[in-house]
Amino acid sequence: MKKSHSHIILIATVIIVSLTISVSWFRDIESRRVEGERFLFPELGISTDETALKMLNDIVEVKIEGPNGIFSIISNDKKWILPNLANFPVSVDKIKRVIVGLAQLETIEAKTKNPELHGELGLNSPSSKTSPSTSVSLIGNKNHILASLLVGKDSKTGKDTRYVRRPGDNQTWLAWRNFELPNSPIGWLEDNLFSVKRWRVADIKILHANDSEVFIARSDYSEQYFKVQNLKEDELPLNPYVGNQIGSAIEKLPVKNIMLKQKANKKNFIKTEFTTFDGLKITIENFTINNERWVELVAQYDETLRRELPKDGPNIIGLPEMPSIEEVNQEVNLLNQKFSNWIFQFNKSKHQQFTTKFLDITRKKDIEE
Repeated sequence: MKKSHSHIILIATVIIVSLTISVSWFRDIESRRVEGERFLFPELGISTDETALKMLNDIVEVKIEGPNGIFSIISNDKKWILPNLANFPVSVDKIKRVIVGLAQLETIEAKTKNPELHGELGLNSPSSKTSPSTSVSLIGNKNHILASLLVGKDSKTGKDTRYVRRPGDNQTWLAWRNFELPNSPIGWLEDNLFSVKRWRVADIKILHANDSEVFIARSDYSEQYFKVQNLKEDELPLNPYVGNQIGSAIEKLPVKNIMLKQKANKKNFIKTEFTTFDGLKITIENFTINNERWVELVAQYDETLRRELPKDGPNIIGLPEMPSIEEVNQEVNLLNQKFSNWIFQFNKSKHQQFTTKFLDITRKKDIEE
């Protein structure tokens, strides 16, 4: 009992100390906040995602300049696209978060006005080759700049604080309320091109140019492990989990690069097919262009692949219900909107999963086995 009582006292003490530090930190911010300069962009008048969404109607361009060069995100027919990435659509949520972040950015303390000291805060002009700063501009009709900010180094003085200044103004600020500001075109895309959870996948076929095939499958919806198929008597999987590594390959698909489909000199074709128990089929055409691996994707619904669950449902607690036919068809339409005009490049390990060879995932039996 004494140990338990001491434990409770210790936990309570830690909580009290943490709260005291937090309150002290907020009081410090309030005491240092400049009178009349609380928000850098009070004219934006935005506090929520809902109001940010309304303001999107007034913005025609988000311009970024930073270590990775200059690029813009353009409003085009109710979509936001990246000309630097073959006009691929961006994440509207990321744009909203930047708008809200700018609107909620609060000044804590005025810093140097001396341009010679801007570099120490990471606030040199982004056009300088050595500058770590990133500028963001929200541009409305007739090239009217609604808000523009230069973002420098994170501050070590408190949580979510960084140094900022307005372009053309030498006054620098320590500001509070950090927000994500991607400085490369890829950073503005959805985190994943698409995602199909491993529990949905029934089998994977990888068809190589020499007619060799890798086939990995699960026998039913509730089975936990993918098994390598078509093994000979003297062959075994490399390890019990090797099938699951490939089966989960399309759970997370962050994009590395994008190009428009083209009649380029494509070589080294390998076809990969993911099929699900609910009838979704993802076909991935793997090929090289100038010795770099790229893929073209197609989604389809095939009712002959669908295996309805028994009426008593999955026999593993927590396994989600199978998507309906209508839901899968909607998914196919959305995926093909993403896939139809572009080819994609992923990281090296992802391409290796899509082009796995039989010898990569199997081994010969030992004499004792």
